Formats: sequence, C-alpha cells, structure tokens
Amino acid sequence: MTKNQVHEWHENRPEDGRKRYFRAYWNSKVWIFRKTDPEDEDWVLVDPPTPKLWQDLHGVLFRKYQRRRLPYRLLQMVEAQLDSMGLTPPKVGTP
Repeated sequence: MTKNQVHEWHENRPEDGRKRYFRAYWNSKVWIFRKTDPEDEDWVLVDPPTPKLWQDLHGVLFRKYQRRRLPYRLLQMVEAQLDSMGLTPPKVGTP
C-alpha cells in the first residue's frame, strides 16, 4: 500500500444541478477533505468534514475494496471514524 492515497467523487449541486467534486487525501496519519466547484479556481479545504462526507468516502472506498484496489485497513479506519461519530456505515450495493 502506498503512503499517500487520493480518492475522488462528485455529486450534483441541488441549486443548479452542476457537479461539485470532493477529494479525500490520506497522508498516512490523517484524512484531509477538499472540495471544488466548477467556478472555483482551486480546491478548498473542508474542515471539519461533515458526517455525509465520511459516509460518501466509505462508499467510494468500499467499491474500491470490492474490486481489490484498496486494502481493508483503510476501509476499517473510515468505519471506526463513523462509529466514533455514532453512525453506522451505509449499506453499499444492496437494494
């Protein structure tokens, strides 16, 4: 496993339907979240990350883990963070 990992995803903004991009960066010690909109020039730090961002990151990591592109240890760390916030990881891939 590499020390530095970057995971990206996007969602549609409710106000105008344009995409908002998110990036979670693991630097071997902490997760750093950033976001950007099409009109932004650079990535903006999200501190502290919202519970929804943690849940979205879990979904991204879970899908990568299923395809054997991510070690289970990273997924466990995000699940532990969700547990510490009193949240359960979202059910990914189930109807």
